[in-house]
Amino acid sequence: MQHEAPSLSLFEDIEAEHVWERTEDEIACALELNTLNSFRTQFRRLRTKYRSFRAMYEATDRDLAAFPDWATPWRNRFVEQKAQLRIGEESSRVPKDVAIITYFDNDFPSRLREIYDPPPVIYVRGDLSYDYTTSLSIVGSRSYTDYGRSVAEKFAYQLASWGFTIISGGARGIDSLGHRACLAAGGKTIAVLGNGMDVVFPVENRKLFARIAEQGALISEFPMGTVPEKYNFPARNRLIAAMSRGTLIVEAPEKSGALITADLALQNGREVFAIPGRLTDGRSKGTNQLIRDGAHIALDPTDIPIRFGLTVLEGEEPDPDCVASRLTGDESVVYEAIGLEAREADALVREIGIPAARVLSALLILQTRGLVKELPGSRFVRPVFLSAKPALSQPDEGSS
Repeated sequence: MQHEAPSLSLFEDIEAEHVWERTEDEIACALELNTLNSFRTQFRRLRTKYRSFRAMYEATDRDLAAFPDWATPWRNRFVEQKAQLRIGEESSRVPKDVAIITYFDNDFPSRLREIYDPPPVIYVRGDLSYDYTTSLSIVGSRSYTDYGRSVAEKFAYQLASWGFTIISGGARGIDSLGHRACLAAGGKTIAVLGNGMDVVFPVENRKLFARIAEQGALISEFPMGTVPEKYNFPARNRLIAAMSRGTLIVEAPEKSGALITADLALQNGREVFAIPGRLTDGRSKGTNQLIRDGAHIALDPTDIPIRFGLTVLEGEEPDPDCVASRLTGDESVVYEAIGLEAREADALVREIGIPAARVLSALLILQTRGLVKELPGSRFVRPVFLSAKPALSQPDEGSS
């Protein structure tokens, strides 16, 4: 996987003379620094002053004193720890099929760059590209009921069959069910790990992780060899929440990591959905409380695309290339300008630059062909078609 240095449009605060250059030395420095907890927690502060990982590595205690809000004992600890690093050691441990993407790379996920504490480095096995507009994280309890299992499988399978990317944490329980159902539907799924890329946890998911890497991606911000310590998972959950347009909580007790993910999703301005459960079931207490506190209740998979402003229609999905080849003139221009997010007619007129009457005429023709759907408020969107898919088969026994 090739990576390029970011253009100035991605980082408006980077001056021309400070444009980052991706080199082997930069990657080696980034990976070695990333082995330090003190670096990962302070990266958001360091990147405001230093535009390269080599500069961060060579910064002295005197240099770092420029951050008066960084407590001296912790700053000194960082200086002491990085003095013991040996550049290149972590690089040598990274398998060839694992790509390294840094915060300064163009293909670093934009949604992660936006959060308060973005990871300086992520390790990726597989293809991380996906459409954020149709992405959903599905998380829940490791110990689930038959009800939780059937609901998780139903939502993940159906949404994946509509083209949604399903994101989760690869853990036992609801996470694994969501990944497996997505794969069964032929969809793309991403697992965010709370350990190093070379550590398999849980061990029974080895085959599942291999399939995810083939049909999606595994990612981790943790160095090679990192074991799944308890405090790693809240950090992992912030990435799950940030990468997804919305988060669906299937089953969660009152104190659950899934609720942490829901809270992080809200902090990042994402949608939060919850599956209601029996009042007497402790594993639904957290989800019921989320609904009481304002989360969107999810009763059917169609509730997700509807909330996102997407339209689901019965029928086979047309081949986009075939559709585009049949359109001409204004219809072709207008169709290309409309995506899966609803657009107001006025916004289309401003963007396309042709008279409003011609845009409205093209929209009417596209609607009669079933290629565009009008939503309330004179908003238009390409419909998400309900593909004909077989019923969801049961995952292999012992998979969760």
